[in-house]
Amino acid sequence: MAFTADNFVRLSGANSNAGVVWTYAEANTLANIRGDNYFDNAVATYGLADGDVIMIIASDGIGFTQMSVSSGAATVGESITSS
Repeated sequence: MAFTADNFVRLSGANSNAGVVWTYAEANTLANIRGDNYFDNAVATYGLADGDVIMIIASDGIGFTQMSVSSGAATVGESITSS
């Protein structure tokens, strides 16, 4: 499955240099959602930035992922999973 913009919501980070926390929910596995460049559209559309954290609600559990963003490409950095 591909990134679905309607499932991506900003939770915090207004007026702060501390980074942003997002939530993303989808009926897909954590491994698929954390795949390379899955969140590239969120970089251009929503301003997903290097160091932002996404709380992912997937079909096989919940995870927190810190993103690495460079030249418009988003890749998964550190991750914590609870399933």
